[in-house]
Amino acid sequence: MALKDRIKYSKYEKIILDFIDKKGVFITYTKDNMFIKLLTRMVVKQLGIQKPCVITASSQKDLLSKIASELKVGNRVVLFLERVIDGIQTTNLITTLKETFKNKILIIMLTTEVEKEILIKFFELGVNNFITKPLSVNTLIEKIAFTLKPPSKLGEKIEEARRLLQKGQYKAALKKCDEILKVKPNSAAVYILKGDIYKVMGDVEKAKEFYLKAHHNWQLFLDPLKKLAELAKEQGNKEELLEVLKKLDKLSPLNIDRKVEIGTTAVELGKKEEGEQYLDEAIKIAAKHAKEELGNLALKIADGLIDIDASLAEKFYRKALDIKKKWDVSDIETFNRLGICLRQQKKPLLAIEEYKKALKLDPYNERIMYNMALAYLEAKEVEKARDLINVMLRRNPDFGTDNEVVLYNIGMIYYKAQEFDKAKEFFKRSLQTNPDYTLAQQMLQRLS
Repeated sequence: MALKDRIKYSKYEKIILDFIDKKGVFITYTKDNMFIKLLTRMVVKQLGIQKPCVITASSQKDLLSKIASELKVGNRVVLFLERVIDGIQTTNLITTLKETFKNKILIIMLTTEVEKEILIKFFELGVNNFITKPLSVNTLIEKIAFTLKPPSKLGEKIEEARRLLQKGQYKAALKKCDEILKVKPNSAAVYILKGDIYKVMGDVEKAKEFYLKAHHNWQLFLDPLKKLAELAKEQGNKEELLEVLKKLDKLSPLNIDRKVEIGTTAVELGKKEEGEQYLDEAIKIAAKHAKEELGNLALKIADGLIDIDASLAEKFYRKALDIKKKWDVSDIETFNRLGICLRQQKKPLLAIEEYKKALKLDPYNERIMYNMALAYLEAKEVEKARDLINVMLRRNPDFGTDNEVVLYNIGMIYYKAQEFDKAKEFFKRSLQTNPDYTLAQQMLQRLS
């Protein structure tokens, strides 16, 4: 597609179109058919791409085969990977993908809301970006674009310096780094590269100096500390290694292997009590993961039952929550689905109680607020439904913009609250999204 034909597209859409033009494909490994439909709709309807560029994988073996096939014919791959599949985290799969394909693919992880520490853990494994579900087409476009966005001129200069290092032209590489630092002082990426150059040149103290500079200028960046840990190992400096590993643990506290390494290193240094503490923590995290997988299994059972037997699905959603006991933001979607189950059983007041628990974890979660408003409507508490929607829309006036059903439901809340002008506005917006949506057409005719 010629650039002149793209005037109507946003800057983010143009980034994705350019990726597809240059032999880019999307591969999905998820059991979430709604996400696959959303991605396909974005490509076909929003971007107007007719050639097939969305590929679905049905198993890990199928995924590895399809990635290999696409790379073999020169295609560029962005993988959408679910964080949990069949009740099991895809941690080991990510490790396999990185070992097999190195940096030849980009990985965008699909997840419900989770704690920051979990995201850091997956970033450390090599995930390039995250998508928190549910999401709109526009959010999906922005996430993909940010993942694909080509390197800036600064990034190109860093790559040039890295190529000089690989060629053994160390002085030229250092000179290029200094040129970049004049443009962007205190760049952590450049300091790391200077550390790498000095390390190869055999100047370990200089390498340490620049790795530390990188760490001080971007303390959430794990790479400088990992470089320092490597240096300490190579030099056999156990004390220094222990201190660096402990700093890494503070930034990414869910890495079990690192906790074991800290524990064994501490014991080796005669710090038995400290080492034992880290080893105990490693066991606790492993046990928590096992419990999480058990909870995920209960969730999987409930998800399979939700459209077949809502009361049985309710039982397993409650079991999943009981297994965990201490809830966090990652449980919001479970509360949401439990609420939907209860509404399917005509128990809106019980659903509201579950939504309230979710809002304690995230007071302004728009999806929960929306579903809770629907539950209030079903319980004939129209004013509470209207008030909740008002709060939500004040925070995000664009909520549900690309979903005709959501816009219609908001319209119905205003209609029941006898705010007919607002109701009419949302019915019109529903028809703008889907001109053939019959329910919105009927309500507009009634209001006319």
